[in-house]
Amino acid sequence: MKTLIRMAAAVLTAAALCLNLYIELAPQYTVHPGIKLGFAAVIAALLWLAFFFGVPKGARAARRRDYVMLLFWYYLWVLANVLFFDNAFGRGFTGRVTLEAVNLEPLRTIRNYLLAYGYGNISLYLVVLNLAGNLAAFAPMGFFLPALFRWQRSVFFFAATLTLGITAVEVAQVYSGVGSCDVDDLILNLAGALIVFAVCRVTPLWRRVCAITKRE
Repeated sequence: MKTLIRMAAAVLTAAALCLNLYIELAPQYTVHPGIKLGFAAVIAALLWLAFFFGVPKGARAARRRDYVMLLFWYYLWVLANVLFFDNAFGRGFTGRVTLEAVNLEPLRTIRNYLLAYGYGNISLYLVVLNLAGNLAAFAPMGFFLPALFRWQRSVFFFAATLTLGITAVEVAQVYSGVGSCDVDDLILNLAGALIVFAVCRVTPLWRRVCAITKRE
């Protein structure tokens, strides 16, 4: 019976993943960002459940790590799609670089969003999508990097890796014309990842995180 449940869960997850890939890549679809991210969260939850409940307790550690790696690659694909390719988020390569797309003043963009909302110039949805969305974008890294790479369990190396990675993404966005290079994005992205890292580190979850890639 347990084997049938695991097989059914695997088939359901694979079908949902294929549907997600089709909707993301089909040019005739422009799905609302909220629906798109919600669907991605459902896929991630299914893969997460497959990791915790689909793998037998006696399975080899390498098999459990493979599940987490699969989830990690899916997350990277969703993240890259949101940052560079998805029309729902206004992406599209132009190759045009403008100074207006660069902000190196910390907290300016965050302050402008809050002021614009306070004056009624933009909706709360846009504020949440941009600010909370940036917090959430790299937050899963707080779990994945220390789980999959032992050297990322040091907060120093973790923060340094993400700072360099997010900076590279910001520069690539502005030079490809798909977005802006904003220091506030770096601040929010890094903060979200550090929050998840800290939560994992100070709770019993850290033992499970470290067990995914054990020391040899």
